[in-house]
Amino acid sequence: MKKVFKLQIITLSFLTMAVLLLAGCSGISYAPGASFGYFIWEENGKIFVEWSAERTDTSFTGTISTDGKISLYRLKEWEEEEDIINVTEDKIKFSATLSSEDYSDGFSFEIADYNYIEFDLKINDDVPSDLSRIHVGGFLENPEENVFRIEKDYFDKVREKPWYSRRPFSEFFYKLYSNKYFTFVYIFILGIIVIEILRITVFERFKRKIIPVMVSYVVLVVIEVCIYYILKFLVC
Repeated sequence: MKKVFKLQIITLSFLTMAVLLLAGCSGISYAPGASFGYFIWEENGKIFVEWSAERTDTSFTGTISTDGKISLYRLKEWEEEEDIINVTEDKIKFSATLSSEDYSDGFSFEIADYNYIEFDLKINDDVPSDLSRIHVGGFLENPEENVFRIEKDYFDKVREKPWYSRRPFSEFFYKLYSNKYFTFVYIFILGIIVIEILRITVFERFKRKIIPVMVSYVVLVVIEVCIYYILKFLVC
């Protein structure tokens, strides 16, 4: 039992560290060649625009415009013969192709004196019908329209959000709460399994093992009630 307890502590510690890292990250983590779509974020005063495909021939084209001044752009994994970019003071136009051997491309740029940045992004020369292919900010927010704008303080506002109201946590908690009957039935069944395992192992030592079993079921009900109100607080 001591080994099992230690394993649980180690697992909980890793999960806690993962949550803290995700809650504090500023950039975007994606897997080139496995992730698919656009990834946009801000870091150290620079705007990053990158894209990745699932090892298939895919074209990425787009226009980025602003009311400010664009400067100091830098290309990432750019193939000069196949990829094209045109940068002016207030607009960036690009066209790039990924292949089975070219997993991702992108660029970064600095911008000054602006109120907004407008994005018009396409995949295979077509507007993405699935806006989940466009990921904005460290928590992968999806735009509501094909042509969308980011205000000057957008990334600052994202950083100010509590971790539970950011993606993907916000969607996860919302799904748990919106399907609360299934969620709580699942938790209750899982709790019964745990209690029954304890009954035939740990509680077997007790002379009146019915008492710890009853206490365990009371604790399970209390946990369910607490989870309900926690989810309600996080979602509402």
